[in-house]
Amino acid sequence: MKKIRRVALRSSSPDSCAETIIEAGLQLVDNPAEADAVVVAGGDGTILRYMNELLPVKRPVLAVNAGHLGFLADCELESMADALGIIREGLYSISELPVIEADCGGSTARALNDICINRCPEGGILHITVSVDGGQVASIASDGVLVSTPSGSTAYNLSCGGPILHPNLPAVIINAICPHLLAIRPIVVPLSSVVKFTVTRAREKAPLILADGVSRCGSLEAGDSITVRDSGLRCPVIRTGESGDHYTVLGCKLGWGFRG
Repeated sequence: MKKIRRVALRSSSPDSCAETIIEAGLQLVDNPAEADAVVVAGGDGTILRYMNELLPVKRPVLAVNAGHLGFLADCELESMADALGIIREGLYSISELPVIEADCGGSTARALNDICINRCPEGGILHITVSVDGGQVASIASDGVLVSTPSGSTAYNLSCGGPILHPNLPAVIINAICPHLLAIRPIVVPLSSVVKFTVTRAREKAPLILADGVSRCGSLEAGDSITVRDSGLRCPVIRTGESGDHYTVLGCKLGWGFRG
């Protein structure tokens, strides 16, 4: 891979990270468009926010965990110097994270992790029909529904009992949030699928559309629909191997033990 020489920084603690970058022999620039790569340091929320903001720049992102779990990060803050040395020598790989988008009837919301319809705290249960590629799959009574990418499969989806997808799988997960019926289960569909949610019944408090946890399209009324599909955009992220392979990271982050 290309040897990285110029990097931009986006961080919740920029001073200490900037010092580490300079000590690693890399040039720090302000404008991401002028950089070979962008170092993003913070918790998962911070990393996710900056990854979304950096999509138009199309620069590879080195994500550094300065928070708790750090599922999106390539390395921990303590090993940032080692990771910088690896990218300086070009000894890294690039993983392309898919970006999904929701058509909300005139406006578009994009997400790296997930797009969901969620009831308001004061609202009651939602009734939503789910269609995939034009065919109706289910009619669900729940607190909401979501579509998750592989990178988002360890986020809200996992809390809702959904499966964990390998990051290289071209697929998304459709999952219900606290469904009324236990028979409602998450399903995995191809990334190329077009998923349509229609709110058939909602209480007086309108449900919200959230993209990566942020309200981006306002709310929905009974009869409204949103369509979720692959946006065609990709977020290039740097993999140095500092945290191990995908399965090692899962075991460490989720606390999976081994029986001897």
